[in-house]
Amino acid sequence: MHEIIDLPDANLAGITLSDTLTEEDYEAFTSVLEDHFESNITTRVMIVMEDVDDWTPEERWEDLAFDIRHLSDVDKVAIVGDDLWERWLDKAEVLFPMSTIQTYEAADQEEAFDWIRGDMDVPGVGPGSSSDPEASFADEEE
Repeated sequence: MHEIIDLPDANLAGITLSDTLTEEDYEAFTSVLEDHFESNITTRVMIVMEDVDDWTPEERWEDLAFDIRHLSDVDKVAIVGDDLWERWLDKAEVLFPMSTIQTYEAADQEEAFDWIRGDMDVPGVGPGSSSDPEASFADEEE
C-alpha cells in the first residue's frame, strides 16, 4: 500500500509504503519521482516505511531503476521506519548513487523532514532553494 505525503516545498517528494508492496505501489513510487524530475532541478525524497513485509511482483521491485539522466536529480533521501530491510537500504543506495541518504526511526519522522529541508537558503528550486520557514511536517499531517 502507498500514500503520497503532501510536503510544503515544490522539490520535496514523499511517499509512505506499507504492507506488501504491489505493482500499483511501484507505479505510484516511480510516477511521483518522475513528476518531480520533470518539474524541479533536483528533488529531495522522504520515504516512510511502515511494516513493509514483502513486494510483489518481486522482479519489478528488484529491477527498480531510473534513467541515467536522473542520477544527479535527487540530492537527499530520508528513509524513515522501524525494522528497515537491509535489501531495501541496499536498493536505495543503487537507486540514488549520487544522493546523501539518511535513515531514521519512525519516531524521528519530524527530524527526517527537517533534514531533507535543510540547507535550502537561496530562492529557487533545487539544492540551496528556500523553504517555507513556517511550514513543518506536523502541519502537513493535519
